[in-house]
Amino acid sequence: MRNVENNRIVPERDMLLAACRGLPHEDHPILEAAGELAQLHEIRERTPVCEMAKLDRRRDQLVRSIDLWVALVIPVPSSQAQLHSETVGQLVDRLARLATEAFVPLSAAPEAVFYEAWVQLNELADSYQDLVDGLCDGARRLPGG
Repeated sequence: MRNVENNRIVPERDMLLAACRGLPHEDHPILEAAGELAQLHEIRERTPVCEMAKLDRRRDQLVRSIDLWVALVIPVPSSQAQLHSETVGQLVDRLARLATEAFVPLSAAPEAVFYEAWVQLNELADSYQDLVDGLCDGARRLPGG
């Protein structure tokens, strides 16, 4: 059962996917960070290895900002809440990377290849939604907190 009040403060999967694709979205810190993470992953594909450190530092900053924001707005879970293996920021970063891989270079790929990437992206988006729902309901907790 979703806590409707908390889900308004954490974007749902479809909003996050739209932000990763660069589509217009409401003004929200997680959506802004997701859009920038997707852009950084796209730029990273064309960046020489010796220049990636700057991009990766910015990605780390965005992941930490997502995690800090989530820590401030999500209710404190009980000690019995199930521990998730990664933070929301880490999951959003992976989702942004996968969205970039699925929609930019694979747009001209054979349908079977594009479909497989889309299935992986959809499964990861479902994992994000499950995590957000669990955090809002107090059934999940994040590492490091």
